Amino acid sequence: MTNPISRVARTRATIASFCLFALAAPSQAVEIQQVKIPNQVTLANKELLLNGAGTRSVLFAKAYVAALYVPAKTDNSAQIIASGPRKMVLHILRDIDVNELAAAMLKGMRKNNTAKDLSDVTIQMASFGQVFGTIPMVRNGDTITFDYVPGIGSSAYVNKTQLGTVLPGDQFARVFFRIWLGDQPVQDSLKRELLGQTAYAPADKTYN
Repeated sequence: MTNPISRVARTRATIASFCLFALAAPSQAVEIQQVKIPNQVTLANKELLLNGAGTRSVLFAKAYVAALYVPAKTDNSAQIIASGPRKMVLHILRDIDVNELAAAMLKGMRKNNTAKDLSDVTIQMASFGQVFGTIPMVRNGDTITFDYVPGIGSSAYVNKTQLGTVLPGDQFARVFFRIWLGDQPVQDSLKRELLGQTAYAPADKTYN
């Protein structure tokens, strides 16, 4: 005959284990292309959540895994671009010439922003290009991180080393994050993944 007390004890233990799992789940990492992506990060003493992550491919070669962090998850790209702190982390999957990467990003900014938007951040765009020119290569396993803190500005890091100084202003961050989240993103499937959606959709396009 089963002891009622031991049955209650087992039930309580099961409930306790479930609660511990639920509490731990947000801090667990997801894995893409053998890269572990944390579900939470901290930026300027504020916790940000992983909104989505996906792989950027160029001519069938995988270049990096991108992970986007925001205060609250959303599939609304305009909302992400409009306001709030955010972090984009690029986990590099192969050796890449940084000058080529910077040129591709500058091209993405030009394709996804108006002439007025770009003219407002001319100085920041020039500084962005210059700081990336100081590093010839990023290699498999490196990370490139872009942080934006409202009222302070944008910062870029390779691994944990900051590149240059903070780029002031809120407008540059809006211009910059449109590379991945604008109307002509660097890769449609990656944009969907960053927004927490499925990567596949008919007639996927890549903007080179």
